[in-house]
Amino acid sequence: MFRFVMLDHTVPVKIREAHLKEQMEVFLRSEALAEIFDLLGTDRDRIGKTYNGRKGKNGKVVETLVLKPDRKLAPVRKKLYPLLAELGFFHINQPLSGKHSRILVLGGALNACFVRTRCASEWKDPGTLSIDGLSCYRPVHPKERSVSAFSSFSETEFGVLSDAFCKTFSLPENDYQDDFRGDRNLNGISCIRRFPAESGSCLYRVYAAPSCEPELRRADTKDTLKFFVENGGVSPGDTLLAVTHNPYCNRQFLQLAYYIIKNDIPVDLDVVGCTPDDQVETEKTYDPFRQLQVLIGILDWIGRFHSRGSRDSGD
Repeated sequence: MFRFVMLDHTVPVKIREAHLKEQMEVFLRSEALAEIFDLLGTDRDRIGKTYNGRKGKNGKVVETLVLKPDRKLAPVRKKLYPLLAELGFFHINQPLSGKHSRILVLGGALNACFVRTRCASEWKDPGTLSIDGLSCYRPVHPKERSVSAFSSFSETEFGVLSDAFCKTFSLPENDYQDDFRGDRNLNGISCIRRFPAESGSCLYRVYAAPSCEPELRRADTKDTLKFFVENGGVSPGDTLLAVTHNPYCNRQFLQLAYYIIKNDIPVDLDVVGCTPDDQVETEKTYDPFRQLQVLIGILDWIGRFHSRGSRDSGD
């Protein structure tokens, strides 16, 4: 099973970047990826044009939640599943280390916010300085409520993640401090919610990050990490463990790693999924079209790494 990893923070950034790029080449040359391209009749350059369901009108990004399955993939779904599994889409669910100074809950749909927060609580250790939720002011879609095992009256992802923190860590629902900065565009709003904590104890905070492209999309994983690093008191040598859902581990690792490498931030990074092996999606239950969106994202971030320098000013 393929999993991206980053060298220790004490290693020079150029060597860390080179090591990541070596892994990317292994990914691109893998037999599993080649077989996926053969099954789909595409290649690295064309897959993003043929199967990209997230590209909306005027360059805007379509939310994954509203994507509909692609019936054309039905004949190959059985063969695609083990290949995607080999590329790390289903079984990355154990941290590489037992100690984490900062645990990050990556925001998502309503149900995901609660599941990921509950998982984050399991990885807390005596050395954990903070557990931080990274989100944005994305409005909650009605479909999220209909398919969620959890309830929340909040209207935004930030509010839902805050509710998840309160319920998971027994935090006061009405006792917190907000540092809010408004904007007419929801994608540009930011907020930091800090819950009360005793001196020396683990901090609990939820961040709503602004997008670096508010006219096109909400804040993505890289934007939320940037906002957290700039405001969360991150120190050299911190070990970051980000919690997401299994299929997104490799893609979101690259998004987070890109910001860390670009800005030469001396921290360690790991990304882990929250679904145990006995509950992962099966060959019959997974949606191949949604998984292809993740694969397209991985290939896109690999491309950004390889073109780093010429495109840095636009990231």
